[in-house]
Amino acid sequence: MSERYLYTNRLIKEKSPYLLQHAHNPVDWYAWGSEAFEAAKELDRPIFLSIGYATCHWCHVMEKESFENLEVAQLLNETFISIKIDREELPEIDSLYMEFAQSMMAGAAGWPLNVILTPELRPFFAATYLPPHSSQGLMGLLELIQRIHEVWEGEEKERVLIQSERIVDAFQDAVHVQGIDFPPKELLEESIQLIYKLADPTNGGLRGVPKFPIGYQCTYQMSYSTICKDTRALFLAERTLDMMQRGGIYDHLGGGFSRYSIDEKWLVPHFEKMLYDNALLALAYLNAWQLTKRPFYREVCQEILDYVLRDMTHPEGGFYSAEDADSEGHEGLFYTWTPQEVEKVLGKQDATLFCDFFQITPNGNFEGRSILNTPVRIEEYAIKLGLNEKELESLLTEQKHKLWKAREKRIHPFKDDKILSSWNGLMIHVMAHAGAAFAEPRYIKASQKAAHFIRDHLWKNGHLLRRWREGTASFDAGIDEYAYLIYGVLALFEIGDGGEWLEWALEMSTILSDEFQSEGGAFYQTDGKDPFVILRKSQFSDGAEPSGNSLQCENLLRLYQLTQNPSYREQAEDVLRAVKKYLDNYPPGYTWHLMNLNRYYDRHAPTLVVALNSSQEYMEELRREIFSHYIPHKAVLWRYEDDATTFKYIPNISIQTPVNDKTTLYICREGVCQEPLTDIQEMIETIRKL
Repeated sequence: MSERYLYTNRLIKEKSPYLLQHAHNPVDWYAWGSEAFEAAKELDRPIFLSIGYATCHWCHVMEKESFENLEVAQLLNETFISIKIDREELPEIDSLYMEFAQSMMAGAAGWPLNVILTPELRPFFAATYLPPHSSQGLMGLLELIQRIHEVWEGEEKERVLIQSERIVDAFQDAVHVQGIDFPPKELLEESIQLIYKLADPTNGGLRGVPKFPIGYQCTYQMSYSTICKDTRALFLAERTLDMMQRGGIYDHLGGGFSRYSIDEKWLVPHFEKMLYDNALLALAYLNAWQLTKRPFYREVCQEILDYVLRDMTHPEGGFYSAEDADSEGHEGLFYTWTPQEVEKVLGKQDATLFCDFFQITPNGNFEGRSILNTPVRIEEYAIKLGLNEKELESLLTEQKHKLWKAREKRIHPFKDDKILSSWNGLMIHVMAHAGAAFAEPRYIKASQKAAHFIRDHLWKNGHLLRRWREGTASFDAGIDEYAYLIYGVLALFEIGDGGEWLEWALEMSTILSDEFQSEGGAFYQTDGKDPFVILRKSQFSDGAEPSGNSLQCENLLRLYQLTQNPSYREQAEDVLRAVKKYLDNYPPGYTWHLMNLNRYYDRHAPTLVVALNSSQEYMEELRREIFSHYIPHKAVLWRYEDDATTFKYIPNISIQTPVNDKTTLYICREGVCQEPLTDIQEMIETIRKL
């Protein structure tokens, strides 16, 4: 098959879909590793480091315009050792050079990220998208190569080398892992007031564009509203969740959210879908349903999870990473419609109604085509037309299904089918909780299969690996992989799937504390064993994904609540001390840490111990009750007589026995338990009061 390609480079041996997209460029690409670094030193050439990911629209554009250009490729090959990185395979490298780039660039950094390095891997220039020739204020890659060549071969080289050393030294001096003071409880109130000022009360989310659908911001607002009795936070969370789903950023036919919108109304998305976004958003909608019981939130959560099960799940159980924005060479083509296309599927009369409701017009709202969106709620639309709301909803559901079936016949966007242990942890968590809350076995089974998949394929010699694809697992895990996966398997333990998951979570937490945690401080991104990571840093800020530090801090607080082992609480306190200086400066950028602080100060958080009798009576009923209600900061323990693993790590549970061989509920706070309950109705009423 490779005979039809004019060029094939080293990337053909890689597993990353992103690297394979560049395997037939005329550029003499290397993967990140010793072969490239040795070549750079031997030939005394600078390194052209290009970072992106498989579903990145502008990465595709640059690849076609620049990296397939023979003139560009020839100059790159003569001037540089060129290295291509999949940011999802090497997030610690991406994060490090992204931080360097942000210090060197005037504008915002993003992907594709292109950084020029010395052979010692020190950066001295950075840019994002580069067309082949300079145009419209953008530097061209050809001009950049020529300029770097002049610098490297001329008198400026020594200055550049000194400058690159100083950049790394400055960042080394700025590495922060420890703090002295603990964040006070008052910081939560100050932070939420700032979030209110930054919020968009009309469209939800934060003001400004582009708008990112960051689910955990809503999750924090809901927990803050409940704990601190502030209805404004709940209003903002609901407004955000409502408006996001009504916008074009949501796939109204197939479920799931795109990565971000370029406008303030969530209308025009960047159409790629990421697993981590959809895991965090599904959790936010689940929490909103638990809190408000509005059926709408449950429906959106289920549509997201059903999309993942249908389109993003490996037959053996792992979850795929992403779907592209482009198909047939055009962004959004798969997702957009014309009135004529709708009429062909639904017929003229039904198409008129559908197009009116979903704003499909002859002129379109995106490159002459229309992105489905619903500016008017279905109940308002029913009143406007004088129709029965339930009948209208049923009709539109039927029409959406017909259009979805028609859309399935289109050429689908590219799917990045690599399986990442980190993002799988996020989806395992929400699948488990949603399965328990909705009494939906499909979701519970999917979370179990995914966890087993990760353990079978990515857990080697007592340590975690990052990526699996086509039978091959690679790359040592960093803090994110461990923290996200612990988060996922703890959810399996808490829905009653057995002590094996607690044991694995504890084992991984021990690895983090032994190999990643600074002494008396937060966690580094890496274990420090890779000689090609020139700076070992600690990441605190929460972006599209939560930082490994913030998620592991939550894991530690959960583990303390479950086991009452004070070392977990102490480690969490170390992280909170370290992040304090950032919370003081800009708390919205550290929202998951705010959630942890809220959890830390919640002295009334309940631990529910369900001691099952010999027949495990009422397990399903109690699990549904516990997880279908919004009980912030709860911990859940299931006591099975034959679960020796749980007894091993939580010895106190041995005394919380079934009373008279009846399934018994214990409600405990800070190690003190109320009178045990054995009557099912009394147990249900008590859970609902929580």
